[in-house]
Amino acid sequence: MKKELLIASALVGSLGLAGVAEAASATMSGHNRVGIKGTDADNATNGSTNASSRQSTFSVSLSETTDGGIGISTGFDLSEETQTLDQSGITLTFTSGAKLDLIEAGNAANTHIATVPGASGEMGISAATDTNAPTTLTFASGGDNVGFEFHTAADAFGVEGLKASVSFSDNSDAANTTGAHTDAGMMSVGASYVTTAGDSTVTIGGGLYQGSTTSTTSLYEDEGYVVSISAVTGDLTVGLGYADGTNVFDSNVENNANGNAVTGASVLKAGAKYVSGDITFAVGVTSGEGNDGDHASAVSGSNDSHDATSASISYAVASGVTAVLGWTDVSRDDDGAAASDASGSSWYVGATVSF
Repeated sequence: MKKELLIASALVGSLGLAGVAEAASATMSGHNRVGIKGTDADNATNGSTNASSRQSTFSVSLSETTDGGIGISTGFDLSEETQTLDQSGITLTFTSGAKLDLIEAGNAANTHIATVPGASGEMGISAATDTNAPTTLTFASGGDNVGFEFHTAADAFGVEGLKASVSFSDNSDAANTTGAHTDAGMMSVGASYVTTAGDSTVTIGGGLYQGSTTSTTSLYEDEGYVVSISAVTGDLTVGLGYADGTNVFDSNVENNANGNAVTGASVLKAGAKYVSGDITFAVGVTSGEGNDGDHASAVSGSNDSHDATSASISYAVASGVTAVLGWTDVSRDDDGAAASDASGSSWYVGATVSF
């Protein structure tokens, strides 16, 4: 048997296939976040509750470079928080600095949103609610995993500090239906500009979304825009972002058999972060509103709203270990009326161990 193995190894080498089994470079990262979350809902029925909070993620990044200098990268995430396996697409990085994402490429506008600081921790009011006001700057994004995003190199179009990208995804094989909504694709463009103003580094970014739906009866589709700005001065970071548009989704809330659309939607986010040695202080506010209803009908009635204020203190206990104390206060309205079951305050105390 040993002789046969030696002969086989020699044959593979003579055919120039010795490198076939070589592995791409791999890096791993992840965290385990453990703590206690307390809530105090405005609704007396829900009252005050305390519960353990545990979330874990594990990420693997794979990359290699061709003889021609083109970088090829992909990877996957394992998340206990959502109990899913999320595989990445393929990214090609060219010698010019330009990049091309293929499959699960994302939305160009999302890529260029400037970082808006926010509080750390797992606090929040998680009671079931029919309020559908947006809470993220990316609420109008969507699309399908079959697509691409092309990123320019730095200093795009000869402008120092400018980057831009364009993305497109298509789900033309999805069957058109008269009812439920599924993303049929999306086109997005985005850009960001980084400059200095005195002692501050300022980033301005955002973009546009235009989507489509498989529903033949929907009066709406995902569309909108986002703008944002952040400034870093020494240990202080401040940020502000605003998004506006329409979001269509297939969740059957409020007994809408076809799913929902949130029209006239907007969200404003602002935050600040200050680092002092091993301690980080952070605050953030979110204010969103929108009118929800069956996406196959003209939406009417009063707006839903979501207003939240959060703060946290983080302390770097040791390398890769951070202790967190956080607090938030949330106020929600459903069709103009207070949603007390989904409003109130919440606190969190815990630690994150990362690698």
